[in-house]
Amino acid sequence: MHNRTVFLLIQTCSLIVGIAKATQRQKPLLAYAPWNSAKSIETQAQDSGILKLEEWINGQNEFSQKQILANIAPISNDHKAVPGAICASPSRAYPNYYYTWTRDSALTMSEVFEWINSTNEVENVMKDYIQFTEKVQKMNGLQYGLGEAKFNMDGTPFKGSWCNAQTDGPAIRARVVLKYISHLQGQKKDWRRLVDIVKRDLDYVAEVYGQNKHCDIWEEARGLHLYTLLAQRRALVEGVLFMQKVDDKAADKYNHAVKGIEKLLPQFWDDKRGHLLTTVDKSGGIRSKQSNLDAQTMLAGLHYGIDGNDEFGVGSKWMTATVFQLLRVFSSMYTINEVASTEIGGKNIPVGVAIGRYPEDVYDGVGVSSGNPWSLLTSGLAEYHYRLAALFISANSAEVSEELSQLLEWTRNMSGLEVGNFSGEKLVGGSTEFRGLIRYLMEAGDLYMARVSRHTAGDHTMFEQWYKYDGFGHGAIHLTWSYVAHLAASRARSEIVEYLR
Repeated sequence: MHNRTVFLLIQTCSLIVGIAKATQRQKPLLAYAPWNSAKSIETQAQDSGILKLEEWINGQNEFSQKQILANIAPISNDHKAVPGAICASPSRAYPNYYYTWTRDSALTMSEVFEWINSTNEVENVMKDYIQFTEKVQKMNGLQYGLGEAKFNMDGTPFKGSWCNAQTDGPAIRARVVLKYISHLQGQKKDWRRLVDIVKRDLDYVAEVYGQNKHCDIWEEARGLHLYTLLAQRRALVEGVLFMQKVDDKAADKYNHAVKGIEKLLPQFWDDKRGHLLTTVDKSGGIRSKQSNLDAQTMLAGLHYGIDGNDEFGVGSKWMTATVFQLLRVFSSMYTINEVASTEIGGKNIPVGVAIGRYPEDVYDGVGVSSGNPWSLLTSGLAEYHYRLAALFISANSAEVSEELSQLLEWTRNMSGLEVGNFSGEKLVGGSTEFRGLIRYLMEAGDLYMARVSRHTAGDHTMFEQWYKYDGFGHGAIHLTWSYVAHLAASRARSEIVEYLR
């Protein structure tokens, strides 16, 4: 028997044992004292592990911002890197992620834009990014045009074989530039030259949105992808609003494309499976992804729902059902999910489930064997719970659907966090029950923040993945998107903390 076959058999046996143990996951002794509505959040924090978790979050925030900026050219050890190029990771071997992806860069700049009023450095970074964007938009000879997935850090085209085209990137980038235009308008600075950058991207999106030959965000499947279509719809909707304000006829073209995308979206809900599908009308790529259940659908809801009650937004029944299915499946897949708590600053704190991309994943961060949990996706779970709470706060009411009740009950059984039985109720803002639900959602989000903390290095270094057997960082080190996802979750959490004060 070949050595690799023996190794795979050992892996399989270990995984089966791990799954068996994980299904018997023990509830932790709660570090969180039960919430008392008569006490403020600050008072209760003193009696629980929440204060220690917040100390870690704040330290991670500071490090994440510094590392994101370190991953944006100019880069100290690479004089060829063009200012405005953003590496997915500084790792140049095993794996080599030292490239600038259109999608990852736009997501990064969307986060960096949030800091624009706090430091002049961000303004300079934004200008570099705009200049780099113009360079690649006008580049001649690109086989896939604006859908080219990635470039070398020196700004030259990547010539190797890759899954192209990827058409979500231009849409996300257009939204970033629109945000910057709004900022410039508020500062009474020149913004009109940036309109052409937006129109190049949105014209492209309006032309290609319905084609089923493009690649998904994991660069593995061709077809129509929910993440891509929602990114395109959100960008086009914002493009319509902007073009109407400046009296540009492009608004009509973009509005027509929005309507076209909305006709495609209903097919992504599968009532029999009980979750949103990742890809429909497949035309190529991997065939092993039979479940069509993928965490990128959760990211799509976080990033691109038109509003919280949109059928594909954070507050939709479809999205809640999908998040539940992700948790249910991944809870028994990884050995590290046997561990139900972690220590932060001397406090024992319960942790949530670590999740990966999709159940059939075979990418291990370096090569092909079997998939691992991902840092950015587990941060996404935290953000989901915080954002759902924020949605209820904004509406000053909360309807506890059957899907949400199911998710709350599953979380209670997994973690031991106590929650009332709110199924089918509509809770009124300001009521004891409403505040109790908001607190519970924050605590649920904290479970996943604590999970991320457990597998993040003591110096705050983040990786793309965690090895599923021991939880150590795996794959690309200093993955930019991991830091971005953490900061997005932290910012969403701060809104809930402010409400509960």
